[in-house]
Amino acid sequence: MRGRYLLAESLGVFGGSLAFTGLGLLLGLEGTTWTLALLAALPYLTLPLDLLAGLLLDRLDRRTLLLAGVWLRAGILGLLALLPKEPLFLLPLAFLFQAVLALDLPAWHALLVRLAQGRLEREGGRLQAAQLLGDGLGDLLAPPLLLLAKPLPFALGGLLLAGEGLLLRDLPAYPPPRAAKGEGLTLRALLAGLAFLLEDRRLLPLTLYALALSFLSGLALALLPLLALAQETPPALYGLYPLGLSLGGFLGSLAAGRVGPCLGIWGGHGLRVLGLALLLLPFPFGPLGAFLVGGGGALSGVHLRAYRQRLAPEALLGRVQAGAVALLSLGSLLGTLLAGGLGTLGPRVPLLTALLGLLLLLPLALGPLGCGRLLALREGRSP
Repeated sequence: MRGRYLLAESLGVFGGSLAFTGLGLLLGLEGTTWTLALLAALPYLTLPLDLLAGLLLDRLDRRTLLLAGVWLRAGILGLLALLPKEPLFLLPLAFLFQAVLALDLPAWHALLVRLAQGRLEREGGRLQAAQLLGDGLGDLLAPPLLLLAKPLPFALGGLLLAGEGLLLRDLPAYPPPRAAKGEGLTLRALLAGLAFLLEDRRLLPLTLYALALSFLSGLALALLPLLALAQETPPALYGLYPLGLSLGGFLGSLAAGRVGPCLGIWGGHGLRVLGLALLLLPFPFGPLGAFLVGGGGALSGVHLRAYRQRLAPEALLGRVQAGAVALLSLGSLLGTLLAGGLGTLGPRVPLLTALLGLLLLLPLALGPLGCGRLLALREGRSP
């Protein structure tokens, strides 16, 4: 995949991260707990729109939809920069931004099948690394920009998204297959991607495993600030934890294309287990644990997604990718909610529960997710 496409996506994610990190800080300074809670819930409130995005990606040209989403989000951030900084204006536009963003990941995951030309793990890892880099830069720069001038993160974010749109102008067209165009606009068609993920015998073990990882990740990391403070981390150094997650994710994404599926999935699993164990130790082991968790999650995530890209029929490609985003986000949400309940027993309890869950998944390496089966599926052979 061309470097300019990676730069474009990194710039776009950078712009979105600037805006949403700045929005969170703005509502934290001037809003209420309810407005902050609504902002945090927006990615989950738009989950049904992920399924609609998948259906559109199987009906219309995927390049056109990706570019339309980029320019719409740039316009929304421009409005956020111009309008009064009141929750009445900010939250509806933030919801609209998240709704349009539902097109982005499934579109890229579908386009990668054509752009990667058989190198899904390598190119998928590079794309994910570019996205993580942009996200980290936005988290870092949004607070000082907001303190300089409230419209600044939104205005700059909109300009960065416009830059992404310009860089992607020569992205090749990717029209949907005729088989997808012939389907009716029915509930069955809307849910076809989810149905494939849960019914295809080749993909079902991988889907359930990825869902379990999302659930356990939400469970383990939801109370990370409380856990870090309980492990005697100086408050001023807490930023090392999210930095470790981001840096680990960046390097794990780049490493994904250099290892096979067995090492990618189960090596990533091992890094998660070791990382969560280190999070239970006093500072300074915690940031190292966060680094390993981020690296392991990115490494296995790229390989698991590549199977969904390879095994999905062309007519369902957009819906399978969007269905996976919705399903895994739901798993993470359920894990986060459970962490809130278990956290009343102590900040370490959710993490210990997640660690036990990861250990219980290890026997899958000797069964339905064994190395021989993973290699056979990757090469298109019957496992």
